[in-house]
Amino acid sequence: MKYIWILKLKLEKKYREKIEEYLISLNATITSLDAENDTNSFKPKVFNTSAFFLKKPKNYIVQKFLENFNIEYKNILLTKVKIKDLFKENIKPLDPIHIGRFTFIEEKNIRNFILYKNIIIPAGLGFGTGHHPTTKGIIFILNKINYRKNIQYKNLIDIGCGSGILGITMAKLWKKNVELIDIDKQAIKTSITNAKLNHLNYYINVKKGDGLKKTIKVDYDIITINILAKPILLSTKLINKKLNKNGRVIISGILKHQKYMILNKLRGMGLTLEIEYIIDNWAILLIKKN
Repeated sequence: MKYIWILKLKLEKKYREKIEEYLISLNATITSLDAENDTNSFKPKVFNTSAFFLKKPKNYIVQKFLENFNIEYKNILLTKVKIKDLFKENIKPLDPIHIGRFTFIEEKNIRNFILYKNIIIPAGLGFGTGHHPTTKGIIFILNKINYRKNIQYKNLIDIGCGSGILGITMAKLWKKNVELIDIDKQAIKTSITNAKLNHLNYYINVKKGDGLKKTIKVDYDIITINILAKPILLSTKLINKKLNKNGRVIISGILKHQKYMILNKLRGMGLTLEIEYIIDNWAILLIKKN
């Protein structure tokens, strides 16, 4: 994968969430920044929104915006960019972020690496540095349930591993082998590299696959899934099938209003909500199999 498509829009606040939801349903990654550049405004009225696509979006996407949201054509820009140029021009060093007992950094100089405290995740092609609310929420829940000493977690898996950040966190917490699965080749490479960077390649088993369809085990104690709502809905039967008795699945990548259809479907299989966090309109759910 050498190129990526970027759709740039200038959006009014009243339209932003609806358009973002639509783009997310098309497997885009979204960023929205204050277009007013007013540091005193906590509620900007205009946003510069970018949607990142692995494949060129169809023309009807632009037409939908024009027709339904009255966006002027001059405010829509679709460009094809080399990934290496995108990172060279736009990626800035991320500030360290503290989640639970860990500090996530992207420093590649491991002389400053504190083994029990730091996790190194350089910003790159694999999704997940700990800064996005969905990743942050799952890591926080993993830290929280790690304190429950009466529960033994042996079989651990992360679906849609991206940068490998969730699998690496689980390996750090439980010192157990963790299975990581992603459909994207770049995510596989990134996860393997990051596992080595954190001296955890002994615990990390990364493989290419489509969700829970092909896994090493069938009785997982923890499943983490940080993907979109539609593939999660399509995976509910497999989640139930592959969770151990009293096992837990942590789900995110879904918007607040999307949680109900997922919870209702899992509830019918005997899986119940244990912990819920809402961060910036994203839902993070800890669900237990009874």
